[in-house]
Amino acid sequence: MKPSRLALTLAVLAAVGLAGCGGTDAPERSSPAAAAAAGTFPVEVTNCGRTLRFDKPPTRVVSGWPTSTELLIALGAADRLVGQYNTASGGPHPPYAEAYRRVAVLGQNAPSREALLAARPELIWADGSYLFDGQQLPTIEDLNAQGIRVLILSGFCTDDATAARVRDVDTDIAALGAILGIPDKASQLRADIDRRLADVAAKVAGTDPVPVAMVSTFDKAIYTYDGVYTDIARMAGARNIYAGALPKGKYFHEVSVEDLTRRDPATLVYLRSGGEDQAAARAWLTATLPTVQAVRSNRIVFLPQSDSTNLAGVEGVTTLAAALHP
Repeated sequence: MKPSRLALTLAVLAAVGLAGCGGTDAPERSSPAAAAAAGTFPVEVTNCGRTLRFDKPPTRVVSGWPTSTELLIALGAADRLVGQYNTASGGPHPPYAEAYRRVAVLGQNAPSREALLAARPELIWADGSYLFDGQQLPTIEDLNAQGIRVLILSGFCTDDATAARVRDVDTDIAALGAILGIPDKASQLRADIDRRLADVAAKVAGTDPVPVAMVSTFDKAIYTYDGVYTDIARMAGARNIYAGALPKGKYFHEVSVEDLTRRDPATLVYLRSGGEDQAAARAWLTATLPTVQAVRSNRIVFLPQSDSTNLAGVEGVTTLAAALHP
């Protein structure tokens, strides 16, 4: 399958959901304003260079990415979710599946303007700003004038995934805790993330990083990744052999069979797109890369491509660490 958003560009948005573009400067991260008292309103948070003010907790929320829907459920805000989009980019992890499937789907990829506004959201937690161009969807400014606030994933302020990192989730949890009026729940979730990642760090401490190639396929082409996927590998005790090797500003890029064969990684981390069959992907790799060490020794680790943001990014770290350092 082809790379999904957090794995592709706007050129393939219609088919896969999200994708990154833009400059390479690190985006300004969102964070609750220091003056916001815990659980009190009004609250102001800074997100991607904008100040968002909330006079009361929003009760109607739309999520723009599967892992964002999961995080809102984990925060106990499932009853506030009135819609989600980009659902074709990944499915829910088991703990969130039941609540996830009860959330109305506004679009398997991008929602229509009509579907989004019909949901009457007070808050849209978006995967990037790219849809809010005044054509596909109203601009962020126009929505704000209607009383609809747009919060963007803090790692994708510029729709540029090269700057995204696993621990961007800390910033978003803190912001959502303030906005939704549930700072205590946000703190509990953050503490659980700290514990899980500390366990992984202790496990991989003192080990040599395992060289890996992080890849996916689409239309008989192979793609490799940098950005947040490199961060997942690093935290899991691995080293992405393509880190820093992609064109400037790109967090994914097509790689030739010849180059991958020449680099001959001992381990492949295959990033499955939503709905992609793992057995079919393994068979394709076996037929296409028969001489690569990872294929010959069956050292292929499968991760959902969407395991790159929010709690799923943490899940990606723990799953990969368990596979590489049993």
